[in-house]
Amino acid sequence: MCHKRLVLGCLFFLVLANSCVGVAFADSLAGQIGVLLQSPQLRGSQVGICLARMGRHGISPVYEFHPDLPLMPGSNGKLLTTSAAFARLGAKAVLQTRLFRIGRNLLILGGGDPALGDPVLCQRAGWKVTQVFSKWASAIKKLGITHVKNIYIDDSIFNHHFFNPKWPTPSSQRLDWYEAEVGGLNFSLNCVQWAPQILPGGGLGVSLIPDTSYTPFTNQAQRGAAQSVWLWRPPGTNALFLRGTVNASTNYFMQVTIHDPGLYAGAVFRHVLIKNGIAVTGHVIRKTLTAATGAIRPHLVAVYQTPLVDILHRANTDSINLMAECLCKLLGHLATGQPGSWANGDAAIMAYLKSIGIDLSDVHMVDGSGLSHHDHIAPSVLVDVLAHDLTLPDAKVFVDSLCRPGHGTLIYRFRGSPAAAHIRAKDGHITGASTISGYLWVHHRIFIFSVMVNHYIGNVNGWEDQVITDLYNHER
Repeated sequence: MCHKRLVLGCLFFLVLANSCVGVAFADSLAGQIGVLLQSPQLRGSQVGICLARMGRHGISPVYEFHPDLPLMPGSNGKLLTTSAAFARLGAKAVLQTRLFRIGRNLLILGGGDPALGDPVLCQRAGWKVTQVFSKWASAIKKLGITHVKNIYIDDSIFNHHFFNPKWPTPSSQRLDWYEAEVGGLNFSLNCVQWAPQILPGGGLGVSLIPDTSYTPFTNQAQRGAAQSVWLWRPPGTNALFLRGTVNASTNYFMQVTIHDPGLYAGAVFRHVLIKNGIAVTGHVIRKTLTAATGAIRPHLVAVYQTPLVDILHRANTDSINLMAECLCKLLGHLATGQPGSWANGDAAIMAYLKSIGIDLSDVHMVDGSGLSHHDHIAPSVLVDVLAHDLTLPDAKVFVDSLCRPGHGTLIYRFRGSPAAAHIRAKDGHITGASTISGYLWVHHRIFIFSVMVNHYIGNVNGWEDQVITDLYNHER
Protein backbone atom coordinates (compact mmCIF):
# COMPACT_ATOMS: atom_id res chain seq x y z
CA MET A 1 0.00 0.00 0.00
CA CYS A 2 2.78 2.42 0.90
CA HIS A 3 4.53 1.40 -2.28
CA LYS A 4 1.42 2.27 -4.31
CA ARG A 5 1.19 5.69 -2.63
CA LEU A 6 4.81 6.33 -3.45
CA VAL A 7 4.22 5.51 -7.10
CA LEU A 8 1.12 7.69 -7.26
CA GLY A 9 3.01 10.49 -5.54
CA CYS A 10 5.84 10.24 -8.03
CA LEU A 11 3.39 10.27 -10.91
CA PHE A 12 1.69 13.36 -9.48
CA PHE A 13 5.09 15.06 -9.09
CA LEU A 14 6.04 14.24 -12.68
CA VAL A 15 2.73 15.57 -14.01
CA LEU A 16 3.13 18.73 -11.94
CA ALA A 17 6.74 19.17 -13.06
CA ASN A 18 5.91 18.64 -16.72
CA SER A 19 3.06 21.14 -16.54
CA CYS A 20 5.42 23.69 -14.97
CA VAL A 21 8.00 23.05 -17.66
CA GLY A 22 5.25 23.46 -20.28
CA VAL A 23 4.29 26.84 -18.83
CA ALA A 24 7.93 27.89 -18.60
CA PHE A 25 8.58 26.76 -22.18
CA ALA A 26 5.53 28.64 -23.45
CA ASP A 27 6.84 31.77 -21.74
CA SER A 28 10.35 31.31 -23.12
CA LEU A 29 11.56 32.80 -26.37
CA ALA A 30 11.90 29.34 -27.88
CA GLY A 31 8.33 28.55 -26.86
CA GLN A 32 6.95 31.78 -28.29
CA ILE A 33 8.72 31.32 -31.61
CA GLY A 34 7.72 27.66 -31.56
CA VAL A 35 4.09 28.75 -31.50
CA LEU A 36 4.74 31.14 -34.40
CA LEU A 37 6.31 28.33 -36.40
CA GLN A 38 2.96 26.52 -36.31
CA SER A 39 1.37 29.26 -38.44
CA PRO A 40 -0.60 27.98 -41.46
CA GLN A 41 1.28 30.53 -43.56
CA LEU A 42 4.42 28.45 -43.12
CA ARG A 43 2.91 25.16 -44.27
CA GLY A 44 5.36 23.73 -46.81
CA SER A 45 7.77 26.62 -46.37
CA GLN A 46 11.47 26.78 -45.57
CA VAL A 47 12.36 28.89 -42.53
CA GLY A 48 15.72 29.92 -41.14
CA ILE A 49 16.16 32.00 -38.00
CA CYS A 50 19.33 33.16 -36.31
CA LEU A 51 19.12 35.47 -33.28
CA ALA A 52 22.35 36.34 -31.49
CA ARG A 53 23.77 38.73 -28.93
CA MET A 54 26.87 40.80 -29.64
CA GLY A 55 29.48 40.70 -26.90
CA ARG A 56 33.07 41.72 -26.34
CA HIS A 57 34.36 38.45 -27.71
CA GLY A 58 31.93 38.00 -30.59
CA ILE A 59 28.38 36.76 -30.83
CA SER A 60 26.52 34.17 -28.82
CA PRO A 61 23.31 32.48 -30.01
CA VAL A 62 20.02 33.40 -28.39
CA TYR A 63 17.74 31.33 -30.61
CA GLU A 64 18.31 29.32 -33.79
CA PHE A 65 16.08 27.43 -36.21
CA HIS A 66 17.87 26.00 -39.24
CA PRO A 67 20.44 28.83 -39.03
CA ASP A 68 22.76 27.24 -41.63
CA LEU A 69 20.09 26.59 -44.25
CA PRO A 70 20.90 28.58 -47.43
CA LEU A 71 17.74 30.34 -48.59
CA MET A 72 16.84 32.87 -51.27
CA PRO A 73 17.67 36.21 -49.60
CA GLY A 74 15.88 38.72 -51.80
CA SER A 75 17.31 42.12 -51.04
CA ASN A 76 19.07 40.79 -47.95
CA GLY A 77 21.71 39.91 -50.53
CA LYS A 78 22.56 43.61 -50.60
CA LEU A 79 23.94 43.26 -47.07
CA LEU A 80 26.84 41.15 -48.34
CA THR A 81 27.62 43.58 -51.16
CA THR A 82 27.35 46.77 -49.14
CA SER A 83 29.31 45.26 -46.24
CA ALA A 84 32.13 44.23 -48.58
CA ALA A 85 32.14 47.66 -50.24
CA PHE A 86 32.16 49.46 -46.90
CA ALA A 87 35.06 47.34 -45.65
CA ARG A 88 37.00 47.76 -48.92
CA LEU A 89 36.39 51.46 -49.57
CA GLY A 90 35.78 53.02 -46.15
CA ALA A 91 33.26 55.50 -44.82
CA LYS A 92 34.79 58.54 -46.56
CA ALA A 93 35.00 57.02 -50.05
CA VAL A 94 33.48 58.76 -53.08
CA LEU A 95 32.68 57.49 -56.56
CA GLN A 96 33.72 59.85 -59.33
CA THR A 97 32.51 60.73 -62.82
CA ARG A 98 34.94 62.96 -64.73
CA LEU A 99 34.60 65.19 -67.78
CA PHE A 100 37.58 65.76 -70.10
CA ARG A 101 38.15 68.01 -73.10
CA ILE A 102 40.19 66.29 -75.81
CA GLY A 103 40.80 68.74 -78.63
CA ARG A 104 37.37 69.57 -80.05
CA ASN A 105 35.78 66.58 -78.33
CA LEU A 106 34.46 65.92 -74.84
CA LEU A 107 34.74 62.64 -72.94
CA ILE A 108 32.81 61.44 -69.89
CA LEU A 109 34.81 58.91 -67.86
CA GLY A 110 32.51 56.75 -65.77
CA GLY A 111 33.70 55.53 -62.40
CA GLY A 112 30.86 53.10 -61.75
CA ASP A 113 28.75 55.64 -59.84
CA PRO A 114 25.10 54.48 -59.79
CA ALA A 115 23.82 57.76 -58.34
CA LEU A 116 24.61 60.33 -61.06
CA GLY A 117 21.27 62.07 -61.70
CA ASP A 118 19.48 59.91 -59.12
CA PRO A 119 16.02 61.58 -58.96
CA VAL A 120 15.71 61.14 -55.17
CA LEU A 121 19.16 62.50 -54.34
CA CYS A 122 18.64 65.35 -56.80
CA GLN A 123 15.30 66.22 -55.24
CA ARG A 124 16.89 66.33 -51.80
CA ALA A 125 19.45 68.80 -53.12
CA GLY A 126 16.81 70.87 -54.91
CA TRP A 127 18.22 69.88 -58.32
CA LYS A 128 16.82 68.72 -61.61
CA VAL A 129 18.16 65.31 -62.65
CA THR A 130 20.26 67.06 -65.31
CA GLN A 131 21.78 69.57 -62.84
CA VAL A 132 25.28 68.08 -63.03
CA PHE A 133 25.27 68.26 -66.83
CA SER A 134 24.07 71.88 -66.65
CA LYS A 135 26.97 72.69 -64.32
CA TRP A 136 29.33 71.01 -66.75
CA ALA A 137 27.92 73.09 -69.59
CA SER A 138 28.65 76.23 -67.58
CA ALA A 139 32.21 75.05 -66.95
CA ILE A 140 32.71 74.46 -70.67
CA LYS A 141 31.40 77.93 -71.49
CA LYS A 142 33.86 79.45 -69.02
CA LEU A 143 36.63 77.90 -71.10
CA GLY A 144 35.34 79.87 -74.07
CA ILE A 145 34.07 76.77 -75.86
CA THR A 146 30.89 77.24 -77.90
CA HIS A 147 31.27 74.34 -80.34
CA VAL A 148 32.23 70.71 -79.75
CA LYS A 149 32.44 67.80 -82.14
CA ASN A 150 31.90 64.37 -80.56
CA ILE A 151 30.93 63.34 -77.08
CA TYR A 152 32.84 60.22 -76.09
CA ILE A 153 31.74 58.05 -73.23
CA ASP A 154 34.19 55.74 -71.47
CA ASP A 155 32.32 53.23 -69.33
CA SER A 156 35.02 50.56 -69.60
CA ILE A 157 35.40 50.29 -65.82
CA PHE A 158 32.63 47.66 -66.13
CA ASN A 159 31.97 45.17 -68.90
CA HIS A 160 29.10 45.77 -71.29
CA HIS A 161 26.89 42.93 -70.10
CA PHE A 162 24.30 45.35 -68.78
CA PHE A 163 21.60 42.83 -67.85
CA ASN A 164 22.18 39.81 -65.64
CA PRO A 165 20.93 36.69 -67.46
CA LYS A 166 20.04 35.08 -64.13
CA TRP A 167 17.53 37.77 -63.22
CA PRO A 168 13.82 37.11 -63.78
CA THR A 169 13.28 37.74 -67.49
CA PRO A 170 9.58 38.37 -68.30
CA SER A 171 9.68 41.16 -70.90
CA SER A 172 7.43 43.40 -68.81
CA GLN A 173 9.64 43.00 -65.73
CA ARG A 174 12.74 44.10 -67.65
CA LEU A 175 11.05 47.49 -67.97
CA ASP A 176 10.66 47.94 -64.20
CA TRP A 177 13.13 50.16 -62.35
CA TYR A 178 14.36 47.33 -60.16
CA GLU A 179 15.74 45.51 -63.22
CA ALA A 180 17.54 48.55 -64.64
CA GLU A 181 20.64 47.77 -66.67
CA VAL A 182 24.02 48.25 -64.98
CA GLY A 183 26.87 50.19 -66.56
CA GLY A 184 30.15 51.85 -65.73
CA LEU A 185 28.44 55.16 -66.54
CA ASN A 186 24.88 55.49 -65.27
CA PHE A 187 22.32 58.27 -65.25
CA SER A 188 18.97 58.81 -63.50
CA LEU A 189 18.86 55.20 -62.28
CA ASN A 190 19.06 54.20 -65.96
CA CYS A 191 15.39 54.98 -66.31
CA VAL A 192 13.22 57.61 -67.97
CA GLN A 193 10.45 59.13 -65.88
CA TRP A 194 7.18 59.49 -67.78
CA ALA A 195 3.59 60.59 -67.40
CA PRO A 196 0.71 60.35 -69.94
CA GLN A 197 -0.56 63.61 -71.38
CA ILE A 198 -3.63 64.66 -73.36
CA LEU A 199 -2.33 67.13 -75.94
CA PRO A 200 -4.14 70.22 -77.23
CA GLY A 201 -6.53 68.93 -79.84
CA GLY A 202 -7.12 65.68 -77.95
CA GLY A 203 -4.10 63.67 -79.06
CA LEU A 204 -2.05 61.56 -76.65
CA GLY A 205 1.57 61.97 -75.68
CA VAL A 206 3.97 61.58 -72.79
CA SER A 207 5.97 63.97 -70.66
CA LEU A 208 9.52 62.65 -70.22
CA ILE A 209 12.18 63.44 -67.62
CA PRO A 210 14.81 63.93 -68.89
CA ASP A 211 13.68 65.16 -72.27
CA THR A 212 15.88 63.30 -74.73
CA SER A 213 15.80 61.95 -78.27
CA TYR A 214 17.48 58.78 -76.95
CA THR A 215 13.99 57.36 -76.33
CA PRO A 216 11.84 58.00 -79.43
CA PHE A 217 8.13 57.82 -78.67
CA THR A 218 5.20 56.32 -80.56
CA ASN A 219 1.61 56.53 -79.36
CA GLN A 220 -0.38 53.28 -79.53
CA ALA A 221 -2.78 54.19 -76.72
CA GLN A 222 -6.37 55.39 -76.98
CA ARG A 223 -8.62 57.73 -75.07
CA GLY A 224 -10.82 55.76 -72.71
CA ALA A 225 -12.91 55.83 -69.56
CA ALA A 226 -10.24 54.04 -67.53
CA GLN A 227 -6.70 55.19 -66.84
CA SER A 228 -4.80 52.01 -67.71
CA VAL A 229 -1.65 52.98 -69.54
CA TRP A 230 1.95 51.83 -69.76
CA LEU A 231 5.13 52.37 -71.74
CA TRP A 232 6.60 49.39 -73.55
CA ARG A 233 10.12 49.06 -74.95
CA PRO A 234 11.26 46.14 -77.12
CA PRO A 235 14.31 44.41 -75.55
CA GLY A 236 17.60 45.84 -76.73
CA THR A 237 16.07 49.07 -78.07
CA ASN A 238 15.00 52.43 -76.67
CA ALA A 239 11.88 52.97 -78.77
CA LEU A 240 9.02 53.68 -76.37
CA PHE A 241 5.41 52.80 -77.17
CA LEU A 242 2.50 54.19 -75.16
CA ARG A 243 -0.19 51.52 -74.79
CA GLY A 244 -3.52 51.13 -73.02
CA THR A 245 -6.15 53.79 -72.35
CA VAL A 246 -5.79 57.36 -71.09
CA ASN A 247 -8.58 59.46 -69.63
CA ALA A 248 -6.54 62.32 -68.13
CA SER A 249 -3.15 63.95 -68.05
CA THR A 250 -1.20 63.32 -64.88
CA ASN A 251 1.69 64.84 -62.99
CA TYR A 252 2.44 61.48 -61.39
CA PHE A 253 5.60 60.20 -63.02
CA MET A 254 6.40 56.53 -63.48
CA GLN A 255 9.67 54.94 -64.60
CA VAL A 256 10.72 52.73 -67.48
CA THR A 257 14.22 51.34 -67.94
CA ILE A 258 16.50 52.24 -70.86
CA HIS A 259 18.98 50.13 -72.81
CA ASP A 260 22.75 50.90 -72.70
CA PRO A 261 23.24 53.28 -69.77
CA GLY A 262 26.48 54.87 -71.02
CA LEU A 263 25.08 55.98 -74.36
CA TYR A 264 21.97 57.21 -72.54
CA ALA A 265 24.06 59.45 -70.27
CA GLY A 266 25.97 60.76 -73.28
CA ALA A 267 22.77 61.50 -75.22
CA VAL A 268 21.26 63.45 -72.31
CA PHE A 269 24.51 65.40 -71.87
CA ARG A 270 24.47 66.26 -75.57
CA HIS A 271 20.90 67.55 -75.26
CA VAL A 272 21.84 69.70 -72.25
CA LEU A 273 24.83 71.19 -74.05
CA ILE A 274 22.70 72.21 -77.03
CA LYS A 275 20.03 73.62 -74.73
CA ASN A 276 22.73 75.73 -73.07
CA GLY A 277 23.92 77.19 -76.35
CA ILE A 278 26.84 74.87 -77.06
CA ALA A 279 26.71 73.43 -80.57
CA VAL A 280 27.43 69.71 -80.95
CA THR A 281 28.25 68.79 -84.55
CA GLY A 282 29.21 65.15 -84.03
CA HIS A 283 27.80 62.15 -82.24
CA VAL A 284 27.80 60.27 -78.94
CA ILE A 285 30.41 57.54 -79.33
CA ARG A 286 31.71 54.87 -76.96
CA LYS A 287 35.50 55.19 -76.77
CA THR A 288 38.06 54.73 -74.00
CA LEU A 289 40.07 57.66 -72.73
CA THR A 290 43.28 56.10 -74.03
CA ALA A 291 41.86 55.55 -77.51
CA ALA A 292 40.31 59.01 -77.62
CA THR A 293 43.40 60.97 -76.58
CA GLY A 294 46.13 59.47 -78.75
CA ALA A 295 48.79 62.14 -78.89
CA ILE A 296 46.41 64.81 -77.52
CA ARG A 297 46.71 65.63 -73.85
CA PRO A 298 43.30 65.46 -72.12
CA HIS A 299 42.17 68.46 -70.08
CA LEU A 300 40.12 67.75 -66.97
CA VAL A 301 37.09 70.05 -67.03
CA ALA A 302 34.95 68.85 -64.10
CA VAL A 303 34.51 66.08 -61.55
CA TYR A 304 31.28 64.90 -59.95
CA GLN A 305 31.49 62.87 -56.75
CA THR A 306 28.90 60.81 -54.92
CA PRO A 307 29.75 59.86 -51.32
CA LEU A 308 29.67 56.12 -50.69
CA VAL A 309 27.40 56.76 -47.70
CA ASP A 310 24.68 58.05 -50.05
CA ILE A 311 24.94 54.92 -52.17
CA LEU A 312 24.83 52.66 -49.11
CA HIS A 313 21.72 54.44 -47.85
CA ARG A 314 19.95 54.14 -51.18
CA ALA A 315 20.87 50.45 -51.32
CA ASN A 316 20.01 49.50 -47.74
CA THR A 317 17.17 51.86 -46.84
CA ASP A 318 15.48 52.31 -50.23
CA SER A 319 16.61 48.95 -51.67
CA ILE A 320 17.70 50.32 -55.05
CA ASN A 321 19.16 47.34 -56.89
CA LEU A 322 21.33 49.46 -59.19
CA MET A 323 23.27 50.77 -56.19
CA ALA A 324 24.24 47.30 -55.03
CA GLU A 325 24.93 45.98 -58.52
CA CYS A 326 27.35 48.81 -59.28
CA LEU A 327 29.14 48.20 -55.98
CA CYS A 328 29.40 44.51 -56.86
CA LYS A 329 30.99 45.21 -60.24
CA LEU A 330 33.22 47.91 -58.73
CA LEU A 331 34.56 45.42 -56.19
CA GLY A 332 35.32 43.06 -59.06
CA HIS A 333 37.21 45.78 -60.93
CA LEU A 334 39.21 46.77 -57.85
CA ALA A 335 40.10 43.14 -57.13
CA THR A 336 41.21 42.23 -60.65
CA GLY A 337 42.08 45.44 -62.50
CA GLN A 338 39.74 44.16 -65.24
CA PRO A 339 36.34 45.55 -66.22
CA GLY A 340 33.94 44.83 -63.38
CA SER A 341 31.51 41.98 -63.99
CA TRP A 342 29.09 39.91 -61.99
CA ALA A 343 31.59 37.05 -62.08
CA ASN A 344 34.58 38.93 -60.66
CA GLY A 345 32.36 41.07 -58.44
CA ASP A 346 30.75 38.12 -56.71
CA ALA A 347 34.18 36.47 -56.49
CA ALA A 348 35.47 39.58 -54.70
CA ILE A 349 32.54 39.47 -52.28
CA MET A 350 33.14 35.78 -51.60
CA ALA A 351 36.83 36.50 -50.98
CA TYR A 352 35.81 39.14 -48.45
CA LEU A 353 33.47 36.71 -46.72
CA LYS A 354 36.21 34.08 -46.55
CA SER A 355 38.62 36.64 -45.07
CA ILE A 356 36.26 37.24 -42.13
CA GLY A 357 35.73 33.54 -41.48
CA ILE A 358 32.46 32.83 -43.29
CA ASP A 359 31.79 29.25 -44.42
CA LEU A 360 31.36 29.75 -48.16
CA SER A 361 29.33 26.56 -48.50
CA ASP A 362 26.46 28.53 -46.95
CA VAL A 363 26.54 31.25 -49.66
CA HIS A 364 25.90 31.40 -53.40
CA MET A 365 25.46 34.73 -55.20
CA VAL A 366 25.17 35.51 -58.91
CA ASP A 367 24.51 39.25 -58.55
CA GLY A 368 24.94 42.02 -56.00
CA SER A 369 21.36 42.76 -55.00
CA GLY A 370 19.67 39.42 -54.35
CA LEU A 371 17.28 39.86 -57.26
CA SER A 372 18.07 36.45 -58.73
CA HIS A 373 16.34 33.27 -57.58
CA HIS A 374 19.75 31.58 -57.92
CA ASP A 375 21.07 33.49 -54.87
CA HIS A 376 21.17 31.61 -51.55
CA ILE A 377 22.46 32.71 -48.14
CA ALA A 378 22.12 31.11 -44.71
CA PRO A 379 20.75 33.28 -41.88
CA SER A 380 23.88 32.60 -39.80
CA VAL A 381 26.00 34.14 -42.57
CA LEU A 382 24.03 37.38 -42.49
CA VAL A 383 24.31 37.54 -38.70
CA ASP A 384 28.07 36.92 -38.84
CA VAL A 385 28.56 39.59 -41.52
CA LEU A 386 26.50 42.15 -39.61
CA ALA A 387 28.47 41.32 -36.46
CA HIS A 388 31.75 41.92 -38.30
CA ASP A 389 30.44 45.25 -39.61
CA LEU A 390 30.25 46.46 -36.00
CA THR A 391 34.01 45.92 -35.62
CA LEU A 392 34.94 48.14 -38.58
CA PRO A 393 36.13 51.74 -38.27
CA ASP A 394 33.18 54.15 -38.49
CA ALA A 395 30.79 51.22 -38.05
CA LYS A 396 27.98 53.65 -37.18
CA VAL A 397 28.06 54.92 -40.77
CA PHE A 398 27.18 51.47 -42.05
CA VAL A 399 24.57 50.84 -39.35
CA ASP A 400 22.91 54.15 -40.19
CA SER A 401 22.58 53.09 -43.84
CA LEU A 402 20.08 50.45 -42.74
CA CYS A 403 16.40 51.19 -42.58
CA ARG A 404 14.40 52.35 -39.56
CA PRO A 405 10.81 51.14 -39.19
CA GLY A 406 8.47 53.77 -40.58
CA HIS A 407 10.96 54.74 -43.29
CA GLY A 408 12.18 53.40 -46.63
CA THR A 409 11.14 49.82 -47.33
CA LEU A 410 10.14 49.39 -43.67
CA ILE A 411 7.59 52.19 -43.82
CA TYR A 412 4.73 49.81 -42.95
CA ARG A 413 6.70 47.41 -40.74
CA PHE A 414 6.65 47.01 -36.93
CA ARG A 415 3.63 49.26 -36.48
CA GLY A 416 2.62 49.16 -32.81
CA SER A 417 5.67 47.06 -31.90
CA PRO A 418 7.64 48.23 -28.83
CA ALA A 419 10.78 47.16 -30.72
CA ALA A 420 10.25 49.63 -33.58
CA ALA A 421 12.37 52.43 -32.14
CA HIS A 422 15.26 50.07 -31.47
CA ILE A 423 15.75 48.49 -34.90
CA ARG A 424 17.94 49.05 -37.94
CA ALA A 425 17.32 46.46 -40.62
CA LYS A 426 17.20 45.46 -44.27
CA ASP A 427 14.24 43.52 -45.62
CA GLY A 428 14.07 41.55 -48.84
CA HIS A 429 11.33 40.31 -51.15
CA ILE A 430 11.30 38.42 -54.41
CA THR A 431 8.77 35.86 -55.57
CA GLY A 432 8.92 33.05 -53.02
CA ALA A 433 11.22 34.79 -50.55
CA SER A 434 10.69 37.18 -47.64
CA THR A 435 13.58 38.08 -45.35
CA ILE A 436 14.72 40.62 -42.78
CA SER A 437 18.08 41.00 -41.05
CA GLY A 438 19.56 43.69 -38.87
CA TYR A 439 20.27 45.03 -35.40
CA LEU A 440 18.16 45.36 -32.26
CA TRP A 441 19.16 47.39 -29.21
CA VAL A 442 17.79 46.41 -25.80
CA HIS A 443 19.11 48.28 -22.73
CA HIS A 444 22.50 49.05 -24.33
CA ARG A 445 22.88 45.46 -25.49
CA ILE A 446 23.12 44.71 -29.21
CA PHE A 447 21.28 41.80 -30.79
CA ILE A 448 21.66 40.72 -34.40
CA PHE A 449 18.88 38.91 -36.19
CA SER A 450 18.13 37.24 -39.48
CA VAL A 451 14.71 35.80 -40.25
CA MET A 452 14.30 34.19 -43.66
CA VAL A 453 11.23 32.51 -45.14
CA ASN A 454 10.93 30.83 -48.56
CA HIS A 455 7.83 29.36 -50.25
CA TYR A 456 5.31 30.75 -47.78
CA ILE A 457 1.60 31.51 -48.11
CA GLY A 458 0.41 35.11 -48.34
CA ASN A 459 2.40 37.90 -46.69
CA VAL A 460 4.72 36.98 -43.81
CA ASN A 461 6.02 40.47 -42.98
CA GLY A 462 3.94 40.58 -39.80
CA TRP A 463 5.09 37.08 -38.85
CA GLU A 464 8.74 38.10 -39.19
CA ASP A 465 8.11 41.29 -37.22
CA GLN A 466 6.59 39.25 -34.41
CA VAL A 467 9.70 37.04 -34.15
CA ILE A 468 11.84 40.12 -33.63
CA THR A 469 9.30 41.71 -31.30
CA ASP A 470 9.32 38.53 -29.20
CA LEU A 471 13.10 38.78 -29.00
CA TYR A 472 12.79 42.37 -27.81
CA ASN A 473 10.12 41.55 -25.21
CA HIS A 474 12.12 38.59 -23.95
CA GLU A 475 15.31 40.59 -23.44
CA ARG A 476 14.03 43.87 -22.09
